[in-house]
Amino acid sequence: MNRANQAPYGTLPLASWGVRAVGAVADAAVIGVTTYLIDQVAGIRARTGYLYLDLGVSFAYSFALVGFWGRTLGMAWMKLDAVEAVEGRTPIGPARAAVRSLAAGLLTIVPFAAFLDILWPLWDYRNQTLHDKAAGTIVLRH
Repeated sequence: MNRANQAPYGTLPLASWGVRAVGAVADAAVIGVTTYLIDQVAGIRARTGYLYLDLGVSFAYSFALVGFWGRTLGMAWMKLDAVEAVEGRTPIGPARAAVRSLAAGLLTIVPFAAFLDILWPLWDYRNQTLHDKAAGTIVLRH
């Protein structure tokens, strides 16, 4: 195994970009359906209101699941764990999960930043996104 696919402290490999992307698409579907259902019940009709609702649902989903369980539903499906980048602790806890989720949400507001965040693991030696770097996390595959 080459250095780019080896965890610095253990035997689990770093998650590849493709596997992470599939998990992220699954998570986007869960978030999208949840946002839509809340919108239907709450009756939010303004486009910006829907955007804020989607950002809030995305933050809560990622924060709660990654912070307390170590993975989102899409990550679980793809057998991925978000871990602390130095010692490999999971779950990463609420503070680190809040930073990770907030950074991901803020990056999605600016299209170029979102695009850069999504592509960053392709050239990063630890396959980290920018929101992983902000929180000090890496994603492993088990």
